[in-house]
Amino acid sequence: MPQIFTFMPFWLWIIIGMAVVWAWVLIRGLLARRESNRRKFAHMLRHGVTDDRPINASTPVPMVSYAEVKAEFERRHKLWRETGEQVLNRLRALDSLNFSAMDVPELLRHAPAEERSNLAAIVGTAASSEPAAIAQALRKAGSNVVASILRRNYVPYEEVVRDVATKLGAKNLPKSGTASELERHAVGAAMEQMLEKATPDERRAILAELAKNQSTSSNGLMTATGGLVLANLSGFGLYLAASSSLAAITSAVGLTLPFAVYSGMSTVLATVTGPIGWAALALVAIVKFGGAEYKKTVPGVIAVASSRARLIANRDDEIFKLNKQRGLHDESGRRLAVLANFVSNMERNSTSQSVPKASVPW
Repeated sequence: MPQIFTFMPFWLWIIIGMAVVWAWVLIRGLLARRESNRRKFAHMLRHGVTDDRPINASTPVPMVSYAEVKAEFERRHKLWRETGEQVLNRLRALDSLNFSAMDVPELLRHAPAEERSNLAAIVGTAASSEPAAIAQALRKAGSNVVASILRRNYVPYEEVVRDVATKLGAKNLPKSGTASELERHAVGAAMEQMLEKATPDERRAILAELAKNQSTSSNGLMTATGGLVLANLSGFGLYLAASSSLAAITSAVGLTLPFAVYSGMSTVLATVTGPIGWAALALVAIVKFGGAEYKKTVPGVIAVASSRARLIANRDDEIFKLNKQRGLHDESGRRLAVLANFVSNMERNSTSQSVPKASVPW
């Protein structure tokens, strides 16, 4: 051991000494920082501090009084109750609207003015005509002269629809079907007139457009024939089919209606209003029908069917959205119930107390 001290130069001892000192300083610094972090973390847990302010700094905790919490609860509860009543009242109003069972005058009263004026143009009445007058003109166009004399009135609308559906080639018409059921058969027969003349690609494009937002895929519609095409359609798909048929029929018989009535039909409209759609329905509406009154009853019935389908589709879509809104409303009610319980607990303890704002189940 003494030999080590003898042979090691003095400057080396100086270096070793400095290294030991620096190591001691470094270790002390690391230990001090570790202790500081530990104390800071403990402080954050106790006081909810989430920033990097010094642990000794004063951090006030936001507080709210019982009166403030109760006032906010009452505001939210009032809004929640009013919203719930509005949704429920609207659902009740929609539930009372049975568009499928409505007669034509009542149906037209719910339809937009544009749709009424289009039907008026088809049957030859003034655009400002009352719904009852428009419906009567349609019945008059579909009435047999002798039958009208014997009845002392025009034939019912259901007979007009049945006659139109038959002339369009509809099969298996129900003997006692409602007007809306017969309208579906008429629209289905009109669509088949176009689909039969269409190429496979055109048919596929039309059915794919009709199948949008339907439970039935376009592949399912591709295998359907006759009235089965319309049997697989509902909602806006049925409206699209009726409106597309109306576009082609009115063009075939020389009627020009505002394009807005056919808006949103994209692929179907582009196909059926071309030469194929016109030729197919021109053959049915002009050559086969012959009579001038069929130029009113055929597009007139399809126009009514289109309005009915749109009203039903809009109604069902709104009901779906309102029911979804009710689900969110119920969830809000459950959160309000938690807040109500919190307010009750504050009231039982002391109405003069204040609590940390972060502790309130807003």
